[in-house]
Amino acid sequence: MLPSPRLIILVMAAAPLFLAGALFEGAAAIGVLYLMILALCTGLDALLLPRRTHMLVTRNVSERVSVGYPTALSVTVENRTRRRMEIQIAQDGPEEIEISPDRARAVIGHGGIAMLDFRLTARQRGEFQLGRVFVRVLPALGLLYRQFTVDLPTQIQVFPNLMNVRRTELLARRGSSYEQGLARLRSIGQGFEFESLRKYVQGDELSRIEWKVTARRADLIVKNFEPERQQSILVAIDVGRATAGEFGGLSRVDYLVNATLMLAFIALRQRDQFSMVAFSDRIESYLPPVSGLKGIERVARALYRLQPRMVESDYGAACRFLGLKNRKRSLLCMMTDVIDRQASDVLIGYMARFARYHLPLAVTLSNPEIQSVAHQPLTSCDDPYAKAVALDVLAAREEALISMRRKGVSVLDVPPNQLTPELINRYTQIKAMRRL
Repeated sequence: MLPSPRLIILVMAAAPLFLAGALFEGAAAIGVLYLMILALCTGLDALLLPRRTHMLVTRNVSERVSVGYPTALSVTVENRTRRRMEIQIAQDGPEEIEISPDRARAVIGHGGIAMLDFRLTARQRGEFQLGRVFVRVLPALGLLYRQFTVDLPTQIQVFPNLMNVRRTELLARRGSSYEQGLARLRSIGQGFEFESLRKYVQGDELSRIEWKVTARRADLIVKNFEPERQQSILVAIDVGRATAGEFGGLSRVDYLVNATLMLAFIALRQRDQFSMVAFSDRIESYLPPVSGLKGIERVARALYRLQPRMVESDYGAACRFLGLKNRKRSLLCMMTDVIDRQASDVLIGYMARFARYHLPLAVTLSNPEIQSVAHQPLTSCDDPYAKAVALDVLAAREEALISMRRKGVSVLDVPPNQLTPELINRYTQIKAMRRL
């Protein structure tokens, strides 16, 4: 039981009466009477203060949330007394979880229930636990309050941003294009075998128009073609030192995870098979081949715990694992980064071997900051040294990428923030060219 700010202000309000007592007879007596009445009201408030057992507090939040996407969270308080109460709620959580607002308040009638709404935003993938709920209760007069803590351990799983996947699915169903420059995502309409006829939508190729049917119906009609199905897509994600670091507020691994999730959705929607392995100096996660859009949940579950580790990745062990687990010809996307040819010799050697039986694609993340230093004009005495180092780093990296290309390995080298659209476009190009 603690004094509220309201009580402190009311007590301080008596001070002018006692000061005026030196000038006006009876002012001090009025001050004493005022304090006696205030003490009586405070005692009444103390009797009305509810006990902790009189307030039932529960928390409601989805066990699975998407990283970076605000999720509804509510705290429900049931007033089991016969008196009207004001409550204030605050919550405790890990630093990776942001809860807003910091505090919420409500007034509950006797026997009533109040639901206080918050927004939860996760800044990192993984498993986290929400902690305590802090409850402050003020009775009718609000002169005193009781504060207590309720332990409500709530486990939540933070997945990659599934909202982008769901949004893309809606756009695809409408025959729209993904707004970030992705190729068209319709599973019907791209391919090589005639499937059906449908009305023309903006973006369709003019070569697909069926002119005879168009003339009869007086409306543009295009041909649908069925794409090849059940092709195999295998993604290997390097979560070791090579992909550590951040760009634009996200870790580089986050960009790899988001791109992998979107590629999985597109591939499964095209009725291809999708499998995935994540590795560092060990195998971190493995997802056997899945098919059908229901498989996207399994992909998200395999991805959500991945975090970068400051260790040297064992490319040899990862590639041997891939060779054992995957015999079928596949599009093999190796998501990593390269520093120079010497450091990447093992990776280049294994990717060249895969080129005999599979279609290897090395997906590497360029560093816009180093490129900016390498191409910026000289403005100070230190700039030539920084520029020389940046140019050396870029040259060594380009040598490794050229070595891959010479050995039959396709390379997609893009900044992290352009990875998802560029990867999807490369996948659709490979499908269109029937390279699998």
